[in-house]
Amino acid sequence: MANVTKVNKIEAKRKMRGKSLFMFGKENAMRKFCYNVVNFRGFDWTILIFICISTVNLAIESPLDDPESQKMFILHTIDNVMTGIFIHEALLKVIAYGFLFNGKESYLRDYWCILDFFIVLISVLGIIFKEYNLTYLKVLRMLRVMKPLRMLTMMRSLRVAIVSLFKSIPAILNLLLILTFFIFMLSILSMTLFKGKFYSCHTKQLKLDPHD
Repeated sequence: MANVTKVNKIEAKRKMRGKSLFMFGKENAMRKFCYNVVNFRGFDWTILIFICISTVNLAIESPLDDPESQKMFILHTIDNVMTGIFIHEALLKVIAYGFLFNGKESYLRDYWCILDFFIVLISVLGIIFKEYNLTYLKVLRMLRVMKPLRMLTMMRSLRVAIVSLFKSIPAILNLLLILTFFIFMLSILSMTLFKGKFYSCHTKQLKLDPHD
């Protein structure tokens, strides 16, 4: 709970710095509007709903379906709409906080925003090249499975849990090393105690009927 409060306080202190994209200053009406939208209380939940819709849409789609069917047309339309919404979300944050050169608050200075940007970029490239049947371009379509990862960027408590999990990896590795050592010792002990005890087995020979 303390970690969640800490994350909330850090994000609450996120302010506008410098000129966004070298042309939107702090007093710019467009930048103020984007900043207010991004910091609106229901903005994150709205984006989370769209992420859920995109995830369900991805789960319904099947490679065995006819590409010319009505179902695929509807799914692709929904995918394009969701991608458009995520592009606008990224643009709002870029204008509000700056892209890269606006200090620690810049869009690409946040690891979670980098994940968002990468997934949106994959979605855009997938739409652009979806008409091409080149093998290496199909990888872009496969990478769409990363879309559900955007839920991590929207749910702050889940982000804290993921960060805590990664920080606990060194301790987990130490525990795994100790466990491996005990298994190795038990293996040597078992070889010493049971060596030659299971050298043979008893089986019954079945008589087969030649007429079968």
